[in-house]
Amino acid sequence: MEHIWALPPLEALQAVLAAARLGSFSAAAGALDITHGAVSRRIAAVEAWAGIRLFSRHGRGVRLTLEGERLASRIELAVAMLEDSRTSGGAEPELDTIRVGVVQSFARLWLIPRLPDLEGRPPDLRIEADIDHRHMAVSDARIAIRLGQGNWAGVVAEPLFDETLQPVATPDIANALGKTPRLGDLLALPLLHDATEDGWRFWLSGQGIAYQRRAKDRTFEGHDLALQAAAAGLGVALARDPYGRAFRQRLGLVAVHPRGILSPQKFHIVTRPGPRHPAVDRLVERLRKMARAA
Repeated sequence: MEHIWALPPLEALQAVLAAARLGSFSAAAGALDITHGAVSRRIAAVEAWAGIRLFSRHGRGVRLTLEGERLASRIELAVAMLEDSRTSGGAEPELDTIRVGVVQSFARLWLIPRLPDLEGRPPDLRIEADIDHRHMAVSDARIAIRLGQGNWAGVVAEPLFDETLQPVATPDIANALGKTPRLGDLLALPLLHDATEDGWRFWLSGQGIAYQRRAKDRTFEGHDLALQAAAAGLGVALARDPYGRAFRQRLGLVAVHPRGILSPQKFHIVTRPGPRHPAVDRLVERLRKMARAA
């Protein structure tokens, strides 16, 4: 068993994951409450152990090399399995705990509002949201909800629901544009993005327009934040129905263009290959049922 003690210490592995997630050694140092030099030394120790270069310079930050991506995904899975073996202090011992990796906006808009029904009435499992922006490791007691085309290697990805993209804004902006707005009038307003420009780029390409970002356009970290910005009158956002529909309706946003198009990306339920724990099967079936109802 001597080879076990040759493994890098956990804090070194955490430094790798923090730098990969945040794209910067300085940001990783802040998140871990250590110095930049300490992060560099810890990552260097992992590189020396693995015999590969983990990061390359990218602008003012860093990003994982191809070999670094492979190792980081394995580190994250190993850490996830360790976390899964630990029961939450507040959890009832008879309840199975399933961790669900999600981005913040999905947790706020979709997961948390449905949590009581997903856990069962009466509860027969406990769900813990694991906010994650990168690999979203899956294991026996951990699944993920990821946005994309579902072609991720080494996992099983099941589409949750389709999304329709349609421009929305405040009633005042809608009235100013009229019932049959010209695209030129729409583009005179700031376009509001949620995390990436992909949605607007795809919608505009369907209208025969190649999108180029303008200084007046804005990007917000999350669909709910983009919708809130639209409700504040900052511009036009893309609704993603049924995702975010209830929140959009509460904000009073309305369609400002009649054209809605199907998004090429959708949320997927991501699980590990092979037999699944019965609690995971229950959760997946409830997710399917709620997605159909949406």
